[in-house]
Amino acid sequence: MFKQYHAYIMGYYGMQNTGDDVLLYTTRWASQHKLGAMYNLVSSASDINCNEFGDVKALPTASFRGHHRLLHYKNALQSEKVIFGGGSVLHSEKDIQFKRHLIRLAGKKASRCVGVGIGPFNSVAAEKACAKFLNECGFIGIRDPESFAIAQDLAPNSNIKLTFDLAPLLLCNEERKVKSIERKGIMFNFCQLAIDAFGNVHEQQEQSRLDMAVQTIEQTWLQTGEPIVLLDFNGHSQFGDFHIHKKIMARVSNKVSITHIPYDPNPFKVLQRIAGFKASVSMRLHSAILSYLVNTPALSINYHKKCSSWCEQVGVPSEYQFDAQNIQPETLAQQISQGLGIGFAKPTLKPEEAVQAALLNWR
Repeated sequence: MFKQYHAYIMGYYGMQNTGDDVLLYTTRWASQHKLGAMYNLVSSASDINCNEFGDVKALPTASFRGHHRLLHYKNALQSEKVIFGGGSVLHSEKDIQFKRHLIRLAGKKASRCVGVGIGPFNSVAAEKACAKFLNECGFIGIRDPESFAIAQDLAPNSNIKLTFDLAPLLLCNEERKVKSIERKGIMFNFCQLAIDAFGNVHEQQEQSRLDMAVQTIEQTWLQTGEPIVLLDFNGHSQFGDFHIHKKIMARVSNKVSITHIPYDPNPFKVLQRIAGFKASVSMRLHSAILSYLVNTPALSINYHKKCSSWCEQVGVPSEYQFDAQNIQPETLAQQISQGLGIGFAKPTLKPEEAVQAALLNWR
């Protein structure tokens, strides 16, 4: 079949998640500017309107079982390559086998998987499927050392490289440079901690985490006097951050100056907004990453291995890392207050070095 597109870009796009929005923009930007893939198709769960990376149309509503899968196959067949852009995308057998089908239709050698994490696998079959995918896909850029070690063990002869998360490539847009503005306030981002793929949570643990979040915010306000901002990085109706942020707003003392900012689909606006805070407390991974990119001191609430891996990779001081299951409100607030007073310790890896590492996904 005649190839109509240079690339079919795949990811968890159109899910109202800032992290995925960042991965979509950076993948699309790099595919054009580094691979010369100017005519692209994007797989998205919903319509996306964004001047910075162009409008994206959602897949049409499925009219029969398997409809979307057939559309994916058609799009891959019409494309010279498939690009899987960022995220923790190699962990389940069914999904990995689907990816193998797509690159066969488009072209194995030309396809690439970039800025991705691997595992944890949900079965031995998933692990075996991943080994086959790694050996078949033309290039795989692994975003963290732990995933890279897994990939090397599974497929030692595959074309894999330790690279970086894709997000630093936001800084490559010359037309959307972050403006230097006066910093004010402390940003907090919390999210629900799902225990399964359906978004279910452990109610008792969520209540405990809510209690700790409220105490942390009140302590931070008492110790610093800085206004507090709750920033949504996910606006999904079921998984969105606003669920927990609204509960926090309802319980925090009315003496605290606190504002809630909903999800914004434009990653550049989010990046610029974060550049205006004196510090951030981030639970979602890309909340911490975007803070790092604009030199906003970030304290990380680690709820997943990918969060602690990120902190290790860029050299976030251990005292700026907190366990999501056991947040220590007084200690966290003291770290913010101390940092505002004498200065925050910086990560050992500079943002400009992260940009060069992210570019390794495309060389």
